[in-house]
Amino acid sequence: MNIAKSSSLVLLTVLSVAAYAAPQIPAPAVVVEETTTAPDIYKRRYVGNIVPINNVYSTAKVSGDLISQGFKDGQYVKAGQLLFEIDPTRYDAAVKSTEAKLAQIKAKLAYAEKNLLRKKELLDKKAASLDAYQNVLSERDTLKAQLLEAEAALILAKDDLKNTRIIAMTDGKTGKAAYSPGNYVTPASGTLVQTVQTDPIRIRFSISARDYLSLFGNDKNIRKNGIVNVILADDSEYKYKGEIEIVDSSVQQDTDTIRVWARFKNPENLLIPYGVVTVILTRNDGKKYPAVTPSAVSHDVNGSFVYVVDSKNNMPVKRYVTLGNLSGEQQVIRKGLKAGELVVTEGFHKIIPGVPVKPVKRGVK
Repeated sequence: MNIAKSSSLVLLTVLSVAAYAAPQIPAPAVVVEETTTAPDIYKRRYVGNIVPINNVYSTAKVSGDLISQGFKDGQYVKAGQLLFEIDPTRYDAAVKSTEAKLAQIKAKLAYAEKNLLRKKELLDKKAASLDAYQNVLSERDTLKAQLLEAEAALILAKDDLKNTRIIAMTDGKTGKAAYSPGNYVTPASGTLVQTVQTDPIRIRFSISARDYLSLFGNDKNIRKNGIVNVILADDSEYKYKGEIEIVDSSVQQDTDTIRVWARFKNPENLLIPYGVVTVILTRNDGKKYPAVTPSAVSHDVNGSFVYVVDSKNNMPVKRYVTLGNLSGEQQVIRKGLKAGELVVTEGFHKIIPGVPVKPVKRGVK
C-alpha cells in the first residue's frame, strides 16, 4: 500500500515537473488589415465611331448665278452665317411685281365692298334687281379669292428671294465648296458645301445585350450610372467624359447588341467625325461595399474566401465571400464581409483551425 502511494506520488511529481518545463508555443503572427469600403466599378471596352450631331448638306433652292461666297473652304462657321449668295435681281423684282398686283386687288376689293353696300340699299328699296345685286356680290367674292391667291404668291416670291442667301444651319466645319462665284446653280446642282458640327459631338458604340442587362438593366440606369471615357487613336485618354444621350429602342438582331450614343465636348476638335476610338464604359452606382487588399482573398473548390480574425479571442475564421470588381488597389467584396472587420492578408500557412493567432498590422512590429 505504501509502495503504491509512493509510486503515484512520484508519477504526479514527474508530470508536474514536465508540465512546468514544457515551453509555451506562442500564437503565430499573421498580418491583418481592417476592411475598408470602395465603389464596385465595372468597366467594359467597346469600339466607338465618332458621329456628328448635325451634318448639313447645303443646296440651292432657287436658280441663278453665284455672286459671293461667305466662307473659306474648310473654315469653321456659325449657324446663321452667310455661305453663298445667288443673284437676287429677278427674285426681288418678282416680289415687287406681286406686291403691286396685291395692291391692285385690294383697291378693287375696297371698291367692290362699297358697291355691294350700295346695291344692297337699292335692292332693299326695290330700286335694283336681285340679279344685279348678285352680280356685284360675285365680283366681290372673286376679288377676295384673287386676294388670297396674290397673298400666297407674295409669300412664295419672298421665300424665293430669301433663298438667294444660303446660310449655315449649324455651327461646324465646312468642306470644300462644290461651286465658286460665277457659276450658275439650280436646285439640281446638288450639294454646294457640307457643314459638319464638331462641338459637341457624339460617339456611337454597341453594348452587348448581356452587359446592358447585367450592369444597368434599363436605359434610365445606364444614363444615370454609366460613365463613358475614350481612348484616342494615339492611345492617349481623352480628357472629357461623355454623357449618355441616346439608347436604341431595340436590339440589333444580327449582333445581339444595343446601340448607345454618348455626347462629348470637343473644343479642340480632337474627336474627328467618322473616326474610330476605344470606348470605356464604367458603371458606378454610387454605392460602397467592403473592400480588402487582393492578397487577403484565397480560393478553393468551394469558391473565394477570406480569414476573418475575431477581435475578442483572435481566432481566425474561414469565411466564403462574393467578389466584386477591383477598385484601384482594392478588391470589392459584394457579400460575406462587413467594413471594419479584420482580415488576414499574409501568413495563411501559419493558420491552424481552432488555434488563435497574433494579429499584426503591416508596418507595426
